[in-house]
Amino acid sequence: MIKTSDKDNTKTIIGLGFLTVFLLMILVTWLSMSRLQAVNTSMSTLIESADQKTTLAYQMRDAIRLRSGAVRTLVQTEDITERQRIFKQLSDYTSRYSTAKNNLIEQAANDRHQRVLSDVADADKRVAEAYHLAGKEIGTTKLDITVLRSALNSVNLQELVLLNHLNDLVELERQLAKEALQKNQLQYRDTQKLLLIIIGAAFALSIIISATVITRVARANSKIAHLANHDDLTGLHNRRSFEQHLAQAIAVAGRSENAQGLLYLDLDRFKIVNDTCGHHAGDQLLIQLTGRMQQRLRRGDLFARVGGDEFAIIAQGKSFSDIQQLAEELRVIVSEFEFNYEQQSFKVSLSIGVAPIDGQTSSIEQVLADVDSACYVAKQSGRNRVHITQDDDIEIVQYRSNLAGIQAIRKALSDQRLTLFYQPVHQLADDSAKIAHCEILLRIRSENGEVYSPARFIPIAEKYNVMNEIDQWVFNNIVEWLVENQAHHDIPRLLINLSGMSFADDDFSKYIVERLQKGDVNPAHIAFEISEGAAVRNFNKVMEFVNKIRALGCELALDDFGSGFSSFNYLKQLPIDYIKIDGSLVRDIANNEVDRKMVDAINQIGHTVGARTIAEFVEDNAALECLKSMNVDFAQGYGLGMPTPLSQLTKNLCNAGSNTSDSSEQSQSNSNAANDGHRPGDRDDSNDNLRHAS
Repeated sequence: MIKTSDKDNTKTIIGLGFLTVFLLMILVTWLSMSRLQAVNTSMSTLIESADQKTTLAYQMRDAIRLRSGAVRTLVQTEDITERQRIFKQLSDYTSRYSTAKNNLIEQAANDRHQRVLSDVADADKRVAEAYHLAGKEIGTTKLDITVLRSALNSVNLQELVLLNHLNDLVELERQLAKEALQKNQLQYRDTQKLLLIIIGAAFALSIIISATVITRVARANSKIAHLANHDDLTGLHNRRSFEQHLAQAIAVAGRSENAQGLLYLDLDRFKIVNDTCGHHAGDQLLIQLTGRMQQRLRRGDLFARVGGDEFAIIAQGKSFSDIQQLAEELRVIVSEFEFNYEQQSFKVSLSIGVAPIDGQTSSIEQVLADVDSACYVAKQSGRNRVHITQDDDIEIVQYRSNLAGIQAIRKALSDQRLTLFYQPVHQLADDSAKIAHCEILLRIRSENGEVYSPARFIPIAEKYNVMNEIDQWVFNNIVEWLVENQAHHDIPRLLINLSGMSFADDDFSKYIVERLQKGDVNPAHIAFEISEGAAVRNFNKVMEFVNKIRALGCELALDDFGSGFSSFNYLKQLPIDYIKIDGSLVRDIANNEVDRKMVDAINQIGHTVGARTIAEFVEDNAALECLKSMNVDFAQGYGLGMPTPLSQLTKNLCNAGSNTSDSSEQSQSNSNAANDGHRPGDRDDSNDNLRHAS
């Protein structure tokens, strides 16, 4: 999976990047506006100041020219009144000059202005002195024209100097304006450069952000693509990728120079590691083990994890024997591997199925079915083995037949085609035909109506762990039957045979107890049977379950006792109500002294531990009389009653109450047996009840 932190980091980079670009754009805008505003303000101030100074300089120049003209007119005028008027004009021109000069001095902005104005002031002083001398001459009674001209020439010279200085001032303003303009132009160019740098930085940052995002997205997509095709733990190809490559291998099969084969590997005893040390230890085992196996694979081989502890390899080789050799080498590698975890050591192995991928391979489903079957055969043959698929492979044919049988059983469960039968159990001390107990038997009806005995399906169901489902169906239907018939007061105790798997299943036993605690059925009507072998294998679980059901009022029967003689040590501990003597000892009891002795011994042991005994497979009166002579408590078999549909039990009980003839009951039983496909005297009833191999 893509880590959340990677996604968050990408979002953070994008967010911060675009925020930075946005801030840079704001900075660009602000700099542009502020710099342009500064330039405009500077230019406006400069132009206004230069205009004012130039205007004042021009006013001073105009005043000087007017004053000079007035003086020349004054010299040529002899009329006193006219002279007075001209003197007044001179005073006005001088006032204009002084006002303009003072304003100009006030606006002096820098040292260059001060220097020019200082020159103007000096020239102005000399002009004033020249005017003073000329004025004295003009003011005399007798005017000396020569002297006056000399004085006026001096005035003109000084005014020319003053005018030159004023021209310098005007030129200075022009120079300052030019310099200011150049400075502003330089600032404008600097601003342009800065803006270009910022815009370039924003553009570069945008490219970097885009490249980063694209790189991260590409990396994320690559990671997603990798995760979509690889196992997160081991790094191997996953089932999806495996099936894609398998389809490609099948497509080119038969056209390639190299041989191709499919290996299906099932890790043996992996569950022990998980159960002992936890899943983290199991993960470490898988990582180390797959690493070892990968080192042996060739270039072009595809290694995939297709299940928790199941792997597949699409192998290449010069010939199919190379692929077989690879399978054997991998088996050896794993068998020699020792996994150490927290001071504990574990050994595991591989069961490997191998199938060729060639021109005869028609589909993925076909080759997977072949290799899966081969792997299963390897595991069932003792594990740590390699099994190669072959034409007419008997073991694989049997395995597939079993799978078909399991599918048929599950479909029968789904279609409600399981049917309950009963076989009566009679008390030998009572010569009446009254039924003491009934053992519940199971049949499956095929889709065409044919009835199958348990011998056809119980071994397969046990082998493939379907017995819990069957046992639960049986129990539920027995409870429903008891609820429907609870008004019948003569219902015998029903013996229900459960598999050892169900006894050992905590959830199943909990379900049984909770269902009985509902109170809608009398638990005393139910007794559970467990085989001798199952009781020994699951003793602690059986003890726990038995104590619970006996506390509710149910009873327990130990089935097939004597088939193994391994359970004598448990008789003192198990609270057994009934011991069912194995039918293999009862069947020929009338003719076999060893069987009689063994049955007698079992009967005495059962009575010693406080249990009642039930003899199975009683088929004739000779056997029945032997059992009575030994004081065996109960008996069942074809000689006493054939398996009959449970739906007929209440009716048969009523018939038995009105007719006590054994022949009548036997006739009814034989009729039922004929309908059921069984014949009186059929000796193949070792799997006729719901029992399990020890």
